[in-house]
Amino acid sequence: MKVTLICLPFAGASAAVYRQWGALLPSWIRVHALDLPGHGVKRAQPALHRWPEVADALEREALRVIDGPFAIFGYSMGALTGLEMAHRLRRTHGLTPLWFGAAACAAPACRTPDATWLDCPDEAMIAELRRLGATPEELLGDRGFLDLALPVLRADFHLCATYVRPDNALRAPLACPLLALGGRNDTLSEQSDYLSAWAHETSAGFTQRVFDGGHFFIDTARAELIDAIVTSLASASTCAAPANPLAHAGIPGAAFRTASIDSAGAAGPRSFHS
Repeated sequence: MKVTLICLPFAGASAAVYRQWGALLPSWIRVHALDLPGHGVKRAQPALHRWPEVADALEREALRVIDGPFAIFGYSMGALTGLEMAHRLRRTHGLTPLWFGAAACAAPACRTPDATWLDCPDEAMIAELRRLGATPEELLGDRGFLDLALPVLRADFHLCATYVRPDNALRAPLACPLLALGGRNDTLSEQSDYLSAWAHETSAGFTQRVFDGGHFFIDTARAELIDAIVTSLASASTCAAPANPLAHAGIPGAAFRTASIDSAGAAGPRSFHS
C-alpha cells in the first residue's frame, strides 16, 4: 500500500526543506511537501498570519495530492499547520490521516500566547534571529534580504505565538497514531511535557522520541529522524483499514481510519518559534 506523506516546513522555510527526502524514503512512501503563501514557490503571495486562512490554504493544497491513504509530518511550525490541516480535512471532507508526526514543536496544550511579532521593531526581529543562531550574520546585515524575509517571518512567528488549542469538547482529537519528536539540546525538550503533551492530540496510540542535537535535528540527525518516521508509519499502515468510501467531489481516494496502537517510550532563515 502506497502512502502519501504530506510534509510541512518550519517557520521561515519552504517545501525545499524536504527536497531530498523522496530519495531517502522507501518506495511505498510518496512525499508531497506543501508551501504556504509567501514561502517557496508561493513567495510572490502575501504571507498569512491568521489560522483560518492557513487552514483554508492547506486544505486546498492537500486535496490536490491525496488519492488514497495519507499521513502528515510537520516540523516546528509545520506541526501546528499540519494539525490544523488534518482537522480541516476531517471536518470538511471526512478524510483522516493514518499517521501524524510532530517534530521540534511544543505541544498545543503547552503554548503561551504572544501577539507582539507583527508590530515589533525590525531590531527586535533581527535580535531574535541572531539569538536563534541559524541565520548567517551577513544576511542579518543585508537590508535587501531583510526587506524580503521579515514580513514572512513576522507572519510565521505570529502564527506560532498566537496558536490556541481548542478544547476537546469543541474539537475531538485525531483518531490516528501520533509520533512526537524532539532534540535533546533543544529548549523545547527542557520540559518533558512539551513533547509528551502531544498525546492529548490523538485518541489512538502515542509515541515520543528524543534525538541528539538542537532544534534543527532535521539536519544533524536526519537519518535517524527518517528511520523513526518510516518505522512508525509502517506500524500505523499495517493497522490501517479503509473506511466506507465517501463521495468527495474531485477526490479520487477514500477516507482512511486507523486502529489504536500501544504507546511507547531550506530556503530562507530558520526559526525556533514553534
